[in-house]
Amino acid sequence: MEEKDAIRFDYEKNWKEKRIKFRDEIRCIADLYLHHLGKFQTNETKKVMINCVERISSEEVKSTSDGFTDVEVEFDYSAYEKLDNEVKKKLILEKLYEGVLKVAEVFEWDMPILNRTYQSVIESNYKNAYIWKQKTSPSKKYTAEIFCQHEIDKYVVTMIIKKKHTNELVKNEILFIERPHELAFVQHLGNLKWISNTEVILLNKYNKKKKWQVCIE
Repeated sequence: MEEKDAIRFDYEKNWKEKRIKFRDEIRCIADLYLHHLGKFQTNETKKVMINCVERISSEEVKSTSDGFTDVEVEFDYSAYEKLDNEVKKKLILEKLYEGVLKVAEVFEWDMPILNRTYQSVIESNYKNAYIWKQKTSPSKKYTAEIFCQHEIDKYVVTMIIKKKHTNELVKNEILFIERPHELAFVQHLGNLKWISNTEVILLNKYNKKKKWQVCIE
């Protein structure tokens, strides 16, 4: 077997599944960091790619021809696998921030902003949860909310219906649980729509036939 074929075989057998799993798990904290960072204007790069490696081959911050920036941080995946989800979140943030600081030093970015963002993620207790969309019923009696919880190992979408004027909970129903990567869950977040005074649906963004319906009567 030629070397390139051996490398591909090893990746398919021993690393592909782990890489996909790891890529999914980091999105929870990466998305939370970006949420707290907000708009951050950069002229040097479109995106920072932080590569987690067993041994750093180069401390160089490399810019690619397509406008991305690559940087390496040392990472022990075997040790990471044994951690519980809450500890994983903390380690992911530390490694993400380590990579960001390496790039920020080279490009002379505003360090206090990046540090405040890092602290904000910690102060939020690493919780990535938010109301994606709200809609009031035609009768103006109820409000429907799509509540999203982005975890290490899953993305949970819940329909919450309350009485509009008293905020009293009427219904709390999980619509779906998806992989924690944007490619998996964003497609489901299409449109929130009341189809009557007591029925509300969430439509898939690309497949209008795919929907989740909740009735309160």
